[in-house]
Amino acid sequence: MNTQKLNIIMFNMSKYSDWQKGIANRNYHVLHSLVKSEQVNKIIAVDFLPFNWKMALKTYINDQILNDTRGEVVYGDLTSRCWQISSKILVYSTIDSVLNKTRIITELKRIIAKEGMEQNLVIWSYDPMYVDYFNKFENATYVFDAVDDWLSHPSYKKYESILRGNYETIKARSDLIFTVSEYLRDNLFDKQRHVHWLPNAVDLEFFQNETKVHPLLEKFTHPVVGFLGILQDRIDVKILEHLAVSNPEMSIVLAGPAWKNFPVKELKRFSNIYFLGPINHWEIPMLYNGFDVGIIPYKTNKFVKSTDPMKYYEYLAANLPVVSTPVPGVERFGEMVLVANSPEQFNAEVEQALSGERDLLKAERFRILENNTWQVRVGEMLELIYEKL
Repeated sequence: MNTQKLNIIMFNMSKYSDWQKGIANRNYHVLHSLVKSEQVNKIIAVDFLPFNWKMALKTYINDQILNDTRGEVVYGDLTSRCWQISSKILVYSTIDSVLNKTRIITELKRIIAKEGMEQNLVIWSYDPMYVDYFNKFENATYVFDAVDDWLSHPSYKKYESILRGNYETIKARSDLIFTVSEYLRDNLFDKQRHVHWLPNAVDLEFFQNETKVHPLLEKFTHPVVGFLGILQDRIDVKILEHLAVSNPEMSIVLAGPAWKNFPVKELKRFSNIYFLGPINHWEIPMLYNGFDVGIIPYKTNKFVKSTDPMKYYEYLAANLPVVSTPVPGVERFGEMVLVANSPEQFNAEVEQALSGERDLLKAERFRILENNTWQVRVGEMLELIYEKL
């Protein structure tokens, strides 16, 4: 093991307070795996920086007025705040990204000096909307982790020209780029030598220590076919409708927050489709204990091609049969994931999954997942970073 401990500034794709409330993503898992590593000294987690006035106002209310993040305030002024979460984690939030961007770097340097973090500094970003940090930190190593292609994300359509320029900057100035999918490596970053495909992973132990079934599922009749995730336009609604019509005895459970454009009202017309709302991260094992099959009914559009759903890792870790459309990465799991190309085939594969023995492939599932834990994945990331140091 390399004895040089890293100090990391991480520009997040979400807010730390959201993670404290039970929301988790790749960024969350990587950061908290890094915290557990003996190779890491301290991390300054920079909350997702607002890039318009509406986001800035919301951030100001949550962080400056409500003090939403749970930690001791160690720095603050009218536009920024920094919390000490633990001996290794500080969280910095600001609205200076819409007021005076140069102040962000100035304040971060001040915190770095105060915490003694100047040595072996790594600037690690998940946020392609902000690239002003390049060449601002002396002797730093610059890392970008690409989770999705934001150019294809419907929420960022109006910022396409900014993102195109930022991605070119990231490609040219980063020392290392990690991508969640082969598609991102090959298309967005042109297979350059400093770009490495490192897919998602799972906290395998997290799904082995819970035997209870989530109370929300106790009222549903089996079989329960379930999905957990953000309910948005990447979901193929025709698959859900076909499942509901073809299987009136089946409970189709959709858990997670619904975007405004998702047709909740239309789907509620079906008496066997149920919406549970958001689920805290620590409740997920209980939720999966009540599923008979986990499904990923995604469209196969350009945005989905750039992703690597954490769902199939988690479903498999919970020992669930999995049925999916041909999203990226499913081929790596072979017969562990049943793949369908149409609503009719999806229904047939769900029936196949329900008729099989749930524990038949348990040992094989775990053998594959042991090489795809967050500890393993972050270890691969750190190895590449030390080569750059």
